[in-house]
Amino acid sequence: MFICWSDQENAGDWEPIATNTAGSLRISSGSDIIGGISSREEILVWTDISMYSMSYIGPPFTFGINLINQGVGLIGPKAAVNTPDGVYWMDRKGFYRYAGSVSSLPCSVHYYVFSDFNEEQSFKTFGFLNKQFNEVGWFYVSGDSTEIDRYVVYNYAERTWTIGQLARYAWLDEGLSTYPRATGEVSSTQYLYNHENGNDADGSPMDNVYIQSSDFDMQPDGDYYTFIRKVIPDVKFTGSGGADQTINFVLKSRDFPGDSLTTDTTQTVTSTTQKLDARIRARQLTFRVESDDDNTSETRLGVGWRLGDTRMDVKPDGRR
Repeated sequence: MFICWSDQENAGDWEPIATNTAGSLRISSGSDIIGGISSREEILVWTDISMYSMSYIGPPFTFGINLINQGVGLIGPKAAVNTPDGVYWMDRKGFYRYAGSVSSLPCSVHYYVFSDFNEEQSFKTFGFLNKQFNEVGWFYVSGDSTEIDRYVVYNYAERTWTIGQLARYAWLDEGLSTYPRATGEVSSTQYLYNHENGNDADGSPMDNVYIQSSDFDMQPDGDYYTFIRKVIPDVKFTGSGGADQTINFVLKSRDFPGDSLTTDTTQTVTSTTQKLDARIRARQLTFRVESDDDNTSETRLGVGWRLGDTRMDVKPDGRR
Protein backbone atom coordinates (compact mmCIF):
# COMPACT_ATOMS: atom_id res chain seq x y z
CA MET A 1 0.00 0.00 0.00
CA PHE A 2 3.03 2.24 -0.55
CA ILE A 3 3.56 4.40 -3.68
CA CYS A 4 7.04 5.76 -4.42
CA TRP A 5 8.45 7.89 -7.24
CA SER A 6 11.94 8.86 -8.25
CA ASP A 7 13.54 12.25 -8.75
CA GLN A 8 12.35 13.97 -11.94
CA GLU A 9 15.96 14.63 -12.98
CA ASN A 10 17.31 11.19 -12.09
CA ALA A 11 15.18 8.06 -12.55
CA GLY A 12 17.63 6.10 -10.42
CA ASP A 13 17.34 8.38 -7.36
CA TRP A 14 14.53 7.29 -5.05
CA GLU A 15 15.66 8.79 -1.76
CA PRO A 16 13.54 11.84 -0.83
CA ILE A 17 15.79 14.77 0.12
CA ALA A 18 15.36 18.53 0.08
CA THR A 19 17.14 18.94 -3.27
CA ASN A 20 15.13 16.45 -5.37
CA THR A 21 11.50 15.57 -6.12
CA ALA A 22 11.55 11.92 -5.06
CA GLY A 23 8.86 10.98 -2.59
CA SER A 24 6.25 8.51 -1.44
CA LEU A 25 2.65 8.15 -0.31
CA ARG A 26 0.90 5.56 1.78
CA ILE A 27 -2.74 4.78 1.02
CA SER A 28 -5.14 3.30 3.52
CA SER A 29 -8.20 1.76 1.82
CA GLY A 30 -7.57 -1.85 0.92
CA SER A 31 -4.89 -4.45 1.50
CA ASP A 32 -3.03 -4.55 -1.85
CA ILE A 33 -2.37 -2.19 -4.74
CA ILE A 34 -3.62 -4.03 -7.83
CA GLY A 35 -2.76 -1.66 -10.68
CA GLY A 36 -2.73 1.83 -12.09
CA ILE A 37 -3.05 3.77 -15.33
CA SER A 38 -2.08 7.23 -16.51
CA SER A 39 -5.01 9.32 -17.79
CA ARG A 40 -5.19 12.87 -19.11
CA GLU A 41 -4.47 14.86 -15.93
CA GLU A 42 -4.00 12.23 -13.25
CA ILE A 43 -2.78 8.76 -12.43
CA LEU A 44 -5.51 6.36 -11.34
CA VAL A 45 -4.54 3.73 -8.77
CA TRP A 46 -6.67 0.79 -7.69
CA THR A 47 -6.42 -1.37 -4.62
CA ASP A 48 -8.48 -4.52 -4.13
CA ILE A 49 -11.44 -2.47 -2.81
CA SER A 50 -10.91 1.18 -3.80
CA MET A 51 -9.79 3.68 -6.41
CA TYR A 52 -7.49 6.68 -5.96
CA SER A 53 -6.55 9.68 -8.09
CA MET A 54 -2.93 10.81 -7.89
CA SER A 55 -2.07 14.19 -9.43
CA TYR A 56 0.94 16.50 -9.60
CA ILE A 57 0.80 19.31 -7.03
CA GLY A 58 4.39 20.60 -7.21
CA PRO A 59 7.07 20.91 -4.52
CA PRO A 60 7.60 20.08 -1.77
CA PHE A 61 5.18 17.12 -1.92
CA THR A 62 5.24 16.63 -5.73
CA PHE A 63 2.14 14.39 -5.84
CA GLY A 64 -1.12 14.37 -3.92
CA ILE A 65 -3.67 11.58 -3.75
CA ASN A 66 -7.45 11.50 -3.26
CA LEU A 67 -9.83 8.63 -2.61
CA ILE A 68 -12.30 8.57 -5.55
CA ASN A 69 -14.34 5.47 -4.81
CA GLN A 70 -14.51 2.84 -2.10
CA GLY A 71 -16.03 -0.58 -2.65
CA VAL A 72 -14.90 -1.01 -6.27
CA GLY A 73 -11.45 -2.41 -7.02
CA LEU A 74 -9.59 -3.82 -10.01
CA ILE A 75 -9.71 -7.50 -10.95
CA GLY A 76 -6.16 -7.62 -12.35
CA PRO A 77 -3.16 -5.34 -12.94
CA LYS A 78 -3.96 -5.01 -16.68
CA ALA A 79 -7.76 -4.78 -16.44
CA ALA A 80 -8.00 -0.97 -16.85
CA VAL A 81 -8.13 0.64 -20.30
CA ASN A 82 -7.73 4.26 -21.40
CA THR A 83 -10.18 5.12 -24.19
CA PRO A 84 -11.38 8.28 -25.99
CA ASP A 85 -14.55 7.96 -23.88
CA GLY A 86 -12.84 7.71 -20.49
CA VAL A 87 -11.19 4.98 -18.45
CA TYR A 88 -12.93 1.60 -18.30
CA TRP A 89 -12.12 -1.26 -15.98
CA MET A 90 -13.35 -4.59 -14.66
CA ASP A 91 -13.56 -5.67 -11.05
CA ARG A 92 -14.99 -8.73 -9.35
CA LYS A 93 -18.52 -7.31 -9.38
CA GLY A 94 -18.89 -5.74 -12.81
CA PHE A 95 -17.64 -3.12 -15.25
CA TYR A 96 -17.05 0.57 -14.58
CA ARG A 97 -16.20 3.86 -16.27
CA TYR A 98 -14.36 6.91 -14.98
CA ALA A 99 -14.65 10.32 -16.66
CA GLY A 100 -14.33 12.64 -13.68
CA SER A 101 -16.62 10.41 -11.61
CA VAL A 102 -17.20 6.67 -11.33
CA SER A 103 -20.24 5.08 -12.97
CA SER A 104 -21.29 1.45 -13.20
CA LEU A 105 -21.93 0.03 -16.68
CA PRO A 106 -25.28 -1.74 -17.11
CA CYS A 107 -24.24 -5.08 -18.58
CA SER A 108 -26.59 -7.42 -20.45
CA VAL A 109 -24.03 -10.27 -20.30
CA HIS A 110 -23.09 -9.85 -16.63
CA TYR A 111 -24.35 -13.29 -15.56
CA TYR A 112 -22.66 -15.03 -18.50
CA VAL A 113 -19.26 -13.57 -17.58
CA PHE A 114 -19.23 -13.74 -13.80
CA SER A 115 -21.12 -17.00 -13.34
CA ASP A 116 -18.40 -18.84 -15.28
CA PHE A 117 -15.24 -17.01 -14.27
CA ASN A 118 -12.07 -18.56 -12.83
CA GLU A 119 -11.36 -16.43 -9.76
CA GLU A 120 -8.00 -18.15 -9.18
CA GLN A 121 -6.79 -16.88 -12.58
CA SER A 122 -8.29 -13.39 -12.30
CA PHE A 123 -4.88 -11.65 -12.54
CA LYS A 124 -4.57 -12.90 -16.13
CA THR A 125 -7.53 -10.72 -17.14
CA PHE A 126 -6.50 -7.83 -19.35
CA GLY A 127 -8.36 -5.03 -21.07
CA PHE A 128 -7.94 -3.86 -24.65
CA LEU A 129 -9.07 -1.04 -26.92
CA ASN A 130 -10.16 -1.29 -30.55
CA LYS A 131 -10.89 2.36 -31.22
CA GLN A 132 -11.59 1.83 -34.94
CA PHE A 133 -14.90 0.25 -33.87
CA ASN A 134 -15.41 2.19 -30.57
CA GLU A 135 -14.84 -0.98 -28.57
CA VAL A 136 -13.28 -1.70 -25.21
CA GLY A 137 -13.05 -5.27 -23.97
CA TRP A 138 -11.50 -7.81 -21.66
CA PHE A 139 -9.94 -11.23 -22.25
CA TYR A 140 -10.41 -13.54 -19.27
CA VAL A 141 -10.22 -17.13 -18.03
CA SER A 142 -13.50 -19.04 -17.82
CA GLY A 143 -14.36 -21.38 -14.96
CA ASP A 144 -13.18 -24.64 -16.54
CA SER A 145 -9.92 -23.26 -17.95
CA THR A 146 -6.56 -22.19 -16.57
CA GLU A 147 -5.65 -19.89 -19.48
CA ILE A 148 -7.45 -17.07 -21.26
CA ASP A 149 -10.19 -18.45 -23.51
CA ARG A 150 -13.00 -15.87 -23.62
CA TYR A 151 -13.64 -12.18 -24.17
CA VAL A 152 -16.35 -9.63 -23.47
CA VAL A 153 -16.60 -6.41 -25.49
CA TYR A 154 -18.45 -3.14 -24.85
CA ASN A 155 -19.19 -0.69 -27.68
CA TYR A 156 -19.16 2.68 -25.93
CA ALA A 157 -20.72 4.48 -28.91
CA GLU A 158 -23.69 2.13 -29.32
CA ARG A 159 -23.86 0.99 -25.65
CA THR A 160 -23.98 -2.70 -26.63
CA TRP A 161 -22.23 -5.84 -25.36
CA THR A 162 -20.85 -8.87 -27.21
CA ILE A 163 -19.18 -12.07 -26.00
CA GLY A 164 -17.01 -14.70 -27.64
CA GLN A 165 -14.34 -17.36 -27.29
CA LEU A 166 -10.78 -16.49 -28.28
CA ALA A 167 -7.33 -16.89 -26.70
CA ARG A 168 -5.25 -13.72 -26.72
CA TYR A 169 -2.57 -12.92 -24.14
CA ALA A 170 -1.60 -9.34 -25.04
CA TRP A 171 -3.02 -6.58 -27.26
CA LEU A 172 -1.69 -3.39 -28.85
CA ASP A 173 -4.22 -1.15 -30.59
CA GLU A 174 -3.51 0.57 -33.89
CA GLY A 175 -1.17 3.53 -33.70
CA LEU A 176 2.39 2.26 -33.64
CA SER A 177 1.25 -0.25 -36.28
CA THR A 178 -1.45 0.06 -38.93
CA TYR A 179 -3.61 -2.66 -37.39
CA PRO A 180 -4.18 -3.94 -33.84
CA ARG A 181 -1.72 -6.65 -32.87
CA ALA A 182 -2.22 -9.47 -30.39
CA THR A 183 -0.43 -12.57 -29.19
CA GLY A 184 -2.00 -16.01 -28.96
CA GLU A 185 -1.26 -19.71 -28.94
CA VAL A 186 -2.43 -22.62 -31.10
CA SER A 187 -1.26 -26.17 -30.31
CA SER A 188 1.60 -24.85 -28.12
CA THR A 189 2.82 -22.58 -30.93
CA GLN A 190 2.97 -18.85 -30.22
CA TYR A 191 1.66 -16.40 -32.83
CA LEU A 192 1.61 -12.64 -33.36
CA TYR A 193 -1.69 -11.72 -35.01
CA ASN A 194 -2.68 -8.75 -37.14
CA HIS A 195 -6.33 -8.07 -36.33
CA GLU A 196 -8.84 -6.21 -38.53
CA ASN A 197 -6.63 -6.87 -41.58
CA GLY A 198 -8.37 -8.57 -44.51
CA ASN A 199 -11.15 -11.14 -44.53
CA ASP A 200 -9.24 -14.44 -44.33
CA ALA A 201 -7.18 -16.40 -41.79
CA ASP A 202 -3.63 -16.10 -43.16
CA GLY A 203 -4.68 -17.21 -46.64
CA SER A 204 -7.31 -19.74 -45.53
CA PRO A 205 -11.09 -19.21 -45.44
CA MET A 206 -12.50 -17.77 -42.24
CA ASP A 207 -14.64 -20.80 -41.31
CA ASN A 208 -16.73 -21.58 -38.24
CA VAL A 209 -17.36 -17.91 -37.44
CA TYR A 210 -20.70 -16.32 -36.64
CA ILE A 211 -22.52 -13.53 -34.84
CA GLN A 212 -25.75 -14.37 -33.05
CA SER A 213 -28.35 -12.24 -31.34
CA SER A 214 -29.86 -12.95 -27.96
CA ASP A 215 -33.49 -14.12 -27.77
CA PHE A 216 -36.06 -11.50 -28.67
CA ASP A 217 -39.87 -11.61 -28.40
CA MET A 218 -41.71 -11.42 -31.70
CA GLN A 219 -44.72 -9.84 -29.95
CA PRO A 220 -44.79 -7.63 -26.81
CA ASP A 221 -44.01 -9.72 -23.72
CA GLY A 222 -44.21 -12.92 -25.78
CA ASP A 223 -47.95 -13.31 -25.11
CA TYR A 224 -48.72 -14.42 -28.66
CA TYR A 225 -47.21 -16.86 -31.07
CA THR A 226 -45.89 -15.27 -34.23
CA PHE A 227 -45.77 -16.70 -37.72
CA ILE A 228 -42.73 -15.70 -39.79
CA ARG A 229 -43.07 -16.42 -43.48
CA LYS A 230 -40.46 -14.22 -45.14
CA VAL A 231 -37.08 -12.63 -44.36
CA ILE A 232 -35.67 -9.75 -46.43
CA PRO A 233 -31.89 -9.60 -45.91
CA ASP A 234 -29.98 -6.33 -45.96
CA VAL A 235 -26.35 -7.30 -46.56
CA LYS A 236 -23.56 -5.42 -48.29
CA PHE A 237 -20.63 -7.64 -49.28
CA THR A 238 -17.35 -5.77 -48.82
CA GLY A 239 -14.72 -8.49 -49.23
CA SER A 240 -12.35 -9.31 -52.07
CA GLY A 241 -14.19 -12.49 -53.08
CA GLY A 242 -16.17 -10.80 -55.84
CA ALA A 243 -19.74 -11.59 -56.86
CA ASP A 244 -19.66 -15.17 -55.50
CA GLN A 245 -19.48 -14.20 -51.81
CA THR A 246 -22.04 -15.99 -49.62
CA ILE A 247 -23.07 -16.16 -45.97
CA ASN A 248 -25.77 -18.09 -44.12
CA PHE A 249 -28.82 -16.69 -42.33
CA VAL A 250 -29.96 -18.96 -39.49
CA LEU A 251 -33.24 -18.53 -37.59
CA LYS A 252 -33.70 -20.38 -34.30
CA SER A 253 -36.82 -20.31 -32.15
CA ARG A 254 -38.34 -21.39 -28.87
CA ASP A 255 -41.90 -21.36 -27.55
CA PHE A 256 -41.16 -21.21 -23.80
CA PRO A 257 -38.19 -19.77 -21.84
CA GLY A 258 -37.12 -23.23 -20.63
CA ASP A 259 -37.14 -24.80 -24.10
CA SER A 260 -33.99 -25.49 -26.09
CA LEU A 261 -33.47 -23.46 -29.24
CA THR A 262 -34.66 -25.16 -32.41
CA THR A 263 -33.00 -24.36 -35.73
CA ASP A 264 -35.89 -23.67 -38.12
CA THR A 265 -34.06 -22.54 -41.24
CA THR A 266 -30.53 -22.11 -42.60
CA GLN A 267 -30.37 -20.38 -45.96
CA THR A 268 -27.62 -18.93 -48.12
CA VAL A 269 -27.52 -15.20 -48.84
CA THR A 270 -25.70 -13.66 -51.81
CA SER A 271 -25.47 -10.11 -53.15
CA THR A 272 -28.56 -10.74 -55.31
CA THR A 273 -30.78 -12.46 -52.71
CA GLN A 274 -34.09 -10.57 -52.42
CA LYS A 275 -35.94 -12.70 -49.87
CA LEU A 276 -35.80 -15.92 -47.88
CA ASP A 277 -38.96 -18.00 -47.52
CA ALA A 278 -39.67 -19.43 -44.07
CA ARG A 279 -42.46 -21.09 -42.08
CA ILE A 280 -41.74 -20.48 -38.41
CA ARG A 281 -44.24 -20.29 -35.55
CA ALA A 282 -42.79 -19.29 -32.19
CA ARG A 283 -42.78 -16.79 -29.33
CA GLN A 284 -39.05 -16.06 -29.30
CA LEU A 285 -36.49 -15.91 -32.07
CA THR A 286 -32.70 -15.84 -32.35
CA PHE A 287 -31.04 -14.50 -35.49
CA ARG A 288 -27.61 -15.72 -36.54
CA VAL A 289 -25.31 -14.82 -39.44
CA GLU A 290 -22.54 -17.35 -40.08
CA SER A 291 -19.84 -18.34 -42.57
CA ASP A 292 -20.95 -20.63 -45.40
CA ASP A 293 -18.64 -23.51 -44.45
CA ASP A 294 -20.26 -26.01 -46.84
CA ASN A 295 -19.35 -24.00 -49.93
CA THR A 296 -16.19 -24.45 -52.03
CA SER A 297 -12.88 -23.14 -50.74
CA GLU A 298 -12.63 -20.64 -53.60
CA THR A 299 -16.04 -19.18 -52.73
CA ARG A 300 -15.23 -18.96 -49.02
CA LEU A 301 -12.06 -16.92 -49.58
CA GLY A 302 -12.22 -13.14 -49.30
CA VAL A 303 -15.75 -12.97 -47.84
CA GLY A 304 -16.54 -9.73 -46.04
CA TRP A 305 -19.92 -8.20 -45.27
CA ARG A 306 -21.88 -5.57 -43.38
CA LEU A 307 -25.36 -6.17 -41.97
CA GLY A 308 -28.09 -3.56 -42.32
CA ASP A 309 -31.76 -3.61 -41.27
CA THR A 310 -33.06 -7.13 -41.81
CA ARG A 311 -36.84 -7.22 -42.25
CA MET A 312 -39.24 -10.05 -41.42
CA ASP A 313 -42.80 -10.62 -42.61
CA VAL A 314 -44.65 -11.60 -39.43
CA LYS A 315 -48.22 -11.83 -38.14
CA PRO A 316 -49.83 -12.89 -34.82
CA ASP A 317 -50.77 -16.58 -34.76
CA GLY A 318 -52.77 -17.33 -31.62
CA ARG A 319 -52.04 -17.68 -27.87
CA ARG A 320 -51.98 -21.45 -27.40
